[in-house]
Amino acid sequence: MAVAGLYTTVKNVSGKTATFGFLGLHGKRLANNATFTVPGDLVAKLGNQRSQRQFKALEKALEQGTLVIVSSPAVYLTDTADGSHDQVALSSNTLGVTPAQGWD
Repeated sequence: MAVAGLYTTVKNVSGKTATFGFLGLHGKRLANNATFTVPGDLVAKLGNQRSQRQFKALEKALEQGTLVIVSSPAVYLTDTADGSHDQVALSSNTLGVTPAQGWD
């Protein structure tokens, strides 16, 4: 996916099929080790809702170890010297940057 930095991917690591009511419009049933990808930042999306019920359910799933966040939207940076755009990247436990796709 060329624009993977725009999405959040989560994975069911509960050891069994489970339903996560905060995923998708009406909840999503995921088999063990199955992933689900949503556009944007899932944590921010749920955290900015009027009701905190879905955010608390996500928090509980993460705390209990039934769900993990595999990837979340990238952090984009602009170089003030030359105006180039990069995104934060981690490779072999070394933090760095990689050229951002889709920027002018």
